[in-house]
Amino acid sequence: MYTINGGGERNAIDLSKEYSPTKNSKRFLEAEEPDKAVIEHFLKVTTEQTESALAKYKVRRDVSYGKSFKSNKNSTVDNRIVDIYYKDTENGTPIFVYIHGGYWQELDRSTSGSFVEPLVEQDFRVIAVDYNLCPSVSLATLNEQFKHFFEWLYAYASDTKASKILISGHSAGAYMMTLLFNNSLLRLPFVDNTVSFFLISGVFDLRELWNLPSVNPANILNLDLVSAEELSPICWKLDEEFIELAKQIQIRIHVLVAENDSETFKGQSLAFTKKLRETGLEIEFKLFEGYDHFDIIENVPVKGSEINTYLLKHLV
Repeated sequence: MYTINGGGERNAIDLSKEYSPTKNSKRFLEAEEPDKAVIEHFLKVTTEQTESALAKYKVRRDVSYGKSFKSNKNSTVDNRIVDIYYKDTENGTPIFVYIHGGYWQELDRSTSGSFVEPLVEQDFRVIAVDYNLCPSVSLATLNEQFKHFFEWLYAYASDTKASKILISGHSAGAYMMTLLFNNSLLRLPFVDNTVSFFLISGVFDLRELWNLPSVNPANILNLDLVSAEELSPICWKLDEEFIELAKQIQIRIHVLVAENDSETFKGQSLAFTKKLRETGLEIEFKLFEGYDHFDIIENVPVKGSEINTYLLKHLV
């Protein structure tokens, strides 16, 4: 079981498996390579869901939120862009944001459409967020760049008179959400229209994974023992001003995790929940039985599924 241990080795624990979500799924066990089958199915399903959303709804694509761009690897591509899905108009409707996962090195908006149909049908507009991936930038640089997204988001929300804002992230995307737990960002105009966060199967502690070739091959995240701790939300001392502002705003934070996530992923979600609850913030923790790291997203648009029902219930 995961414990906050300062990043020391855990005896008799296969850390590579613990930090490899495909290896903890109970699906496709009959396949020759079950873990490969899991991710292939995820990519197929979420790509189809995204293509369906693109065909069904209005969408404003490739909207930039970036500022200056400096790449580590001479890349000229800046992926700080979003797609905005909506039914009739962008103006005056609530906003739902989805930030994809992929260990900061994979995936993009082409598989980020799972939330579109259920939310747009509830008269939300949905913002699917891309960001620069490692190793084109370091994780530390990515964090700084992603703050520009929040600056753009609240300016856009104000300009288009959004009635409220909900933000979700999956896996590494949930990690990116925690950057908003920063008092300087909470001072952004219009931030008090944020009502809910959904952190889904998030990773909140980098102290073990930074040194795993299965997660960080050739150190493409550009981490070491010190920076891994500095960049781990579980290690942050939450600023008192952040806590008071979050209470005033009355943000509801939902920490969600799948039963068939690894013990480490489940433990990190529990530990982060505990850390937040100790501040007096309103936190809802839920473990979704039967789901794994991937089908918890695949099932978002499936009417009557547990994750679909939960999200729709907590849109207020």
